[in-house]
Amino acid sequence: MQLFFHPNLENNTVELPEDESKHCIRVLRKKAGDEIMLIDGKGNKAICKITDDNPKKCKLEVVEKVHFHAREIGLHIAIAPTKNFDRMDWMLEKCTEIGVSEFTFLETENSERNKINMERCEKILIQSIKQSKQYWLPKLNNIISFKQFISNQNTTELNCLMAWCNENSLTINETTDLKKHTLLLIGPEGDFTEVEAKLAIDNNFKTISLGKNILRTETAAVYATAIINNYY
Repeated sequence: MQLFFHPNLENNTVELPEDESKHCIRVLRKKAGDEIMLIDGKGNKAICKITDDNPKKCKLEVVEKVHFHAREIGLHIAIAPTKNFDRMDWMLEKCTEIGVSEFTFLETENSERNKINMERCEKILIQSIKQSKQYWLPKLNNIISFKQFISNQNTTELNCLMAWCNENSLTINETTDLKKHTLLLIGPEGDFTEVEAKLAIDNNFKTISLGKNILRTETAAVYATAIINNYY
């Protein structure tokens, strides 16, 4: 059964947003009496019956609801966005499908972008959890300076990693702590600077290598997400 999204499943009646209503009624040709499945991104899944098949404001009655617990161990990707944000769209989609619990955008010394369309990003995350049949929407944080972000972290509670093109960096396999949430820093094109790397290292981050090849920012995020999720 195809998933639809509504941010609030606390009540027994639900009205779908206009875009979801159009897809349900006009595209899938659902009618009053048909059942569809909703998720809210907070771990809840509900089977609902259509009571009003209006293509602009489809109304539903909740028939059955189930709650799914979030992962005990999650992955937080903190990344410097690329100038061409289409590449970040792709990264958000793929990393969400594989399994990321939180995203943060970083403004670094070599950053090419300092503004983010959060509404656009949120829509991508919603579509991704629907497509991959997940029940928890990743947390999405707006852009923050690298220095401020590092100072905000309680690194003793996290497995803190920084992807850095340095020949002395260890691999993910050598640094992943299976008992802690992982926070992974991904730099911009041109990488983190020496000053930024030192700041991270001084705050208990471990630098890691993602292989011999130089990866683009979005590729590095997807590659690392896939590897780390093999442990969880």
